[in-house]
Amino acid sequence: MERLKIDRRMFVRSGLIATVLTSRRGATLAAFATQGEKPTDVYSRAIVVDTMSFDKSTFDPHPLLDAGVTALVLDLFNFPRDTEHAIAELDNWGKAFSSDGSLFCPIRTAADFAQAKEQKKLGIVLASQDANILGPPNYSISNINLETLQILYQKKLRVLQLTYTDANGLGSGYAEPHDAGLTRLGRAVVQEMNRLGMLIDVSHCGEKTTLDAISDSKHPIAITHAGCFAVYRHPRNKSDAIIRKLAEHGGYLGVYNSTLWMTDSSAPTVQDIVNHIDHVVKVGGIDLVGFGSDQLALGDPRPQGEKVAGMQQFVSRTKGWPGTGPSHGQTTASDLDHPDRCRVLADALARRGYPSRNIEKILGGNFVRTFGVACG
Repeated sequence: MERLKIDRRMFVRSGLIATVLTSRRGATLAAFATQGEKPTDVYSRAIVVDTMSFDKSTFDPHPLLDAGVTALVLDLFNFPRDTEHAIAELDNWGKAFSSDGSLFCPIRTAADFAQAKEQKKLGIVLASQDANILGPPNYSISNINLETLQILYQKKLRVLQLTYTDANGLGSGYAEPHDAGLTRLGRAVVQEMNRLGMLIDVSHCGEKTTLDAISDSKHPIAITHAGCFAVYRHPRNKSDAIIRKLAEHGGYLGVYNSTLWMTDSSAPTVQDIVNHIDHVVKVGGIDLVGFGSDQLALGDPRPQGEKVAGMQQFVSRTKGWPGTGPSHGQTTASDLDHPDRCRVLADALARRGYPSRNIEKILGGNFVRTFGVACG
């Protein structure tokens, strides 16, 4: 813990979190719990990061830039999630970053967030939600998985989720009936990610696998998108034991906009997301929490019924598994299904009574800090 306190203090002194740069468009927040500040000032100076989204490298960044978003943690849009497809998608992003007039900025270190904001470009933190991209597990006979990790790092991958919903060669996902924790390969990958400077993600991991990763990592790790089990008893959400341990190790938890796993309401709103944020703050403190929508980069404004219908294949394939209960006729809070989602969230946080300094932490400051300690 003392090492983490020193790291945080040095990181804050470096000035990588704070910025007074303005966004491309003034904020239109209705209210902020500020002390003599204009409502536009708080949002416009913040580093605003949605810590889990997904799309290809061809989407138009203008709506997000106009909405004052600084960066996205972007899951590679590659299926199946294997090495070949991951490298191809990383190469596509490499071309997007280097193309003439590109408005995308690769995020590799914490300093890049401020640079993206200054240059009025959309920062992209390349991520994968499944370590299957490292290939079939072969740790007992070779280092091929770790060598693949090094290649992906060189291609700017900075966030890797150890498991998805299922088990893989590193550990168990939340839907598995038995969670044995990190495997030998899982522990080796955690160590190598620490050495390279990558942020470990455990959003979909099972309880023991998550706790093992927090303990084994020398650097803080992240849950880029999840909810709180104590608020809504769903296995996709995280227990208070995880929230406390993550906070003790300087980590980050982004609350998602996946309301089918957050509330029984048939018409959820941003207030349901704030309820989960409130709980993270209560258990783990204000320095832990943020927002990771788990939605398309530009949002998904389709009617809820259409989105529920789109999940039927998943529901039918996983019938009887943990986390495949009723959707209550919804999958997201509709008032967050658009590029302006972070502005709407900021407004809701202000109405809930959060002061401006804490809103800035939730909008992105907390993630940038954790990312900086893990990645530089």
